Amino acid sequence: MRRVLLQAAVLGIGLGSAQMLAQDPTVAFPNNYRKVLENADVVVLRVHYGPHESVGVHDHSDHPTVYVYLDDSGPVRFVHEPENVILTRPPTHTGAYRVSPGRRERHSLVNLSDKPSDYLRVELKKIPLGALKQEFRGSAPTALVQGTKVEYEVPQLQIERVVCEAGSTCALAADSSPSVLVAFSPAELVEKRRAKVFPEDSSVLWLPGGENAGVRARSDAPAQVLRIVLPGE
Repeated sequence: MRRVLLQAAVLGIGLGSAQMLAQDPTVAFPNNYRKVLENADVVVLRVHYGPHESVGVHDHSDHPTVYVYLDDSGPVRFVHEPENVILTRPPTHTGAYRVSPGRRERHSLVNLSDKPSDYLRVELKKIPLGALKQEFRGSAPTALVQGTKVEYEVPQLQIERVVCEAGSTCALAADSSPSVLVAFSPAELVEKRRAKVFPEDSSVLWLPGGENAGVRARSDAPAQVLRIVLPGE
């Protein structure tokens, strides 16, 4: 009996240690990672690294992820554990994005630049690991031309960029699947004669599937919105 109890105690300690090893970034580093949206389809983290800031070891899920860049930033160096693999993310540009097929990550980092780095991690819960076969990088537009352009499309996911001139309301293409909407300029989402302003602190709104909606600029500049269309039911 004592042996059984001892084995149970050792197992419990082992499980507790494993849980302690997993560092939720929103808990361990709340100034750098903040959850701005979560539901059955996605979890979206708003990420901020200050100039030359270092962030300690933390973990990320293995969900396929769309990284959406919110500013023009410099290089950031990541040290991945336990392999001690060092990778440097190149400078990013407002409106660019990257689609990652997903893998579990544990790393620390340092911002190598005098500039801050701000972006979103859009983690896609309903896309199985391995379903997206390769990484994709979407460039920031060199010019804002009114209209909707599909920039990435696979059976599991579609990403389109919507540009709407100031003073206009531009309809979003009807889709039965839900969407994550990311605004890169002051804008609002128009639904059934009411408007929702994109929050300044997150730039993110959720659009349920099957709803008619449009986007509208809230300044003299065109509205630029990235629409990430998720898998349907």
